[in-house]
Amino acid sequence: MNDHYSEETRSFRDPMAPRMEAAQKRRDALNEKYPQAATVYDGFYLRLHSLGEEGNRFFLGTEGSIGSELHFDKETGLLLTSDGRQLAQVPGETAERLITYSAANWHIKPLVSTILLRARDKSASAEIAFICWAPLEEAYDKALATFSLNIAHRLASGDRASLVLSQEQFISVLRSNGSWFLTPTTKRTPPEKGTVVYKARRSGVERLTGFALRHRLGCTVLATLFWLLVVASLVALIGSLFFW
Repeated sequence: MNDHYSEETRSFRDPMAPRMEAAQKRRDALNEKYPQAATVYDGFYLRLHSLGEEGNRFFLGTEGSIGSELHFDKETGLLLTSDGRQLAQVPGETAERLITYSAANWHIKPLVSTILLRARDKSASAEIAFICWAPLEEAYDKALATFSLNIAHRLASGDRASLVLSQEQFISVLRSNGSWFLTPTTKRTPPEKGTVVYKARRSGVERLTGFALRHRLGCTVLATLFWLLVVASLVALIGSLFFW
């Protein structure tokens, strides 16, 4: 009887084995076609605690909107505004990491993720999302630029997206020309004692201002759009209270 069972065991073949083998072959083929994410991509969050006077003014003012893009200076390790104002010094190991990327001509996209306020002295700290990738062929470069733009939109809406990409996710980004950005939402690091979250999403006014700047709209058009938004909100509020 034992010999009978041994023969059955030897002759048994998992009916799912051909599908699993085919799926593995497809994965292997994709891994050969596309670059390895670990060697050409990096994404992480960094909290900056020490901001200068310009940094506090920027992040606590109207310019420091969530999802907006900043600039990393490889010469000094400073985080700058788009027009070159100094916001903060990126700390040691992270600065060295980014400087190494810059020396290899990597793209570095720092995006404002969260702004915090210390109640004691009314000073700010900021969490920055860094999306970095090596220079790749044009189509892949465009895909990752689109991916970073989509992450910026998620941050602006209050969604703290994971910036870590598995190889499978990285390939999905490249194959979709950057339209795939379904990385999971991650929890925010809790504020330190005596600190509160000042901004974690972009307000309606900031969205409107950003839209106007992107499309080069003048102040008159911006004001018109703003008041149309206010009137529409009032109409909706009155309708919900009295008619609906």
